[in-house]
Amino acid sequence: MASEIIPQLKKTSFKLINEISLALNNKLTVGGIFCDLEKAFDSVNHDIQLSKCEFYEFRDKTNALLRSYLSDRYQRVVINNGFSNNTTFSEWGKIKHGVPQGSILGPFSSYSI
Repeated sequence: MASEIIPQLKKTSFKLINEISLALNNKLTVGGIFCDLEKAFDSVNHDIQLSKCEFYEFRDKTNALLRSYLSDRYQRVVINNGFSNNTTFSEWGKIKHGVPQGSILGPFSSYSI
C-alpha cells in the first residue's frame, strides 16, 4: 500500500541528501551521474510488471494498489490547430505499456520490482 512505500522513499531521499551534505561539509568531492529515464517509463509492460508482483508475493492491498495503478488506463491525443478554433481528438486507446507519470508510485513500480 502507498502508506508502506512513501515513508521508505522519504527515508531514502533524506539519507542521500544527508550523505551529500556531510561530504560537502567535510570538503570532500561529490559527484553524481544523472540518467534520463523517460523512455524506461514508456516501456514498462503492464502484464510483466504485474506478474513480477505475484512472483515476489505482493499481497492484498499492495497488489491491489499496483494492479489498479497499471490496469484499465486509456489515453487519446488532442490536436489543437493554433490558427483556428478547430480541435481534433483521436480515438481512445488502451495503454498496455508505460507507467503513469507525475505520481510518487511511478519510479517504484518501474524500478523497485
